Amino acid sequence: MTYDNSRLRRLALISLVLQSAGRVIGRTKLQKMVYLANSIGWKAIDFKYHNYGPFSDSLAAELDNMKNYGWVEEREMSTSHDRVLHEYHFSNKYKQTGLSQLSKIEDTIPNGKQLISRTKGLIKQLNKFSSDDLQIMSTLVFLRAQDPSMSEEQALDMTRKLKPQFPKEQIAKGKRIFAIMKNFLDDPRKQPTIAMKQS
Repeated sequence: MTYDNSRLRRLALISLVLQSAGRVIGRTKLQKMVYLANSIGWKAIDFKYHNYGPFSDSLAAELDNMKNYGWVEEREMSTSHDRVLHEYHFSNKYKQTGLSQLSKIEDTIPNGKQLISRTKGLIKQLNKFSSDDLQIMSTLVFLRAQDPSMSEEQALDMTRKLKPQFPKEQIAKGKRIFAIMKNFLDDPRKQPTIAMKQS
């Protein structure tokens, strides 16, 4: 697999998320975890707003490539609601490859070691939340990254309009993501920023 510096960043971020989480259940959850991790300083993947919140075609394509190369393992899981969820984890066989990518990131990105450390901590926290919670949280962060002048309350109102399927109380709880993210930014006074594409 050959890759340039931007692809190295993408692969390293995906590898780090999966290695830090251990296992991630659900494509939506994985997309949201990578989105939030990306926003603390990686700027490795472009996201656009989609039905379930921030989504990246390039992340989906990289995951497929990583599965094809055997780096990432995907397992289908049936649910009680006749749905199929996908469980992802980094292959033990290629764990050293992922570590090698992270080592390159440490050497090529200013403060790479700190970025990796912050990302690991963030992922461990995010993996405790449900896919629905992460869908709400990532939407809130996306909206504020798109319009930094937007207040938390305005972001909550907009999220309620975009996500009418969720109760108001659940959406209101989603604003805890701002406090969580602040703990993992290189400068806590900053808002998360990311590369974004409008759909």
